[in-house]
Amino acid sequence: MDRVTVGTERQIYAAEGAITALRCILANPIRPIEIVAEDLRAALHAISRISGRIEVEEVLDQIFSRLCVGK
Repeated sequence: MDRVTVGTERQIYAAEGAITALRCILANPIRPIEIVAEDLRAALHAISRISGRIEVEEVLDQIFSRLCVGK
């Protein structure tokens, strides 16, 4: 199996999220299709963050969550 290297903390966090979602599917394959679909959606969202396909609102949330804005 080929190995993929991720470099940034954000990429590692996203990869871990995708792996977790996919492991949920494999751990219990006899679940309602709606639950499996939600796990797949979570994995796809995490992978899209690695590939750079993220929403503008998510980027803004990340930026502002790290800023300390005083009054």
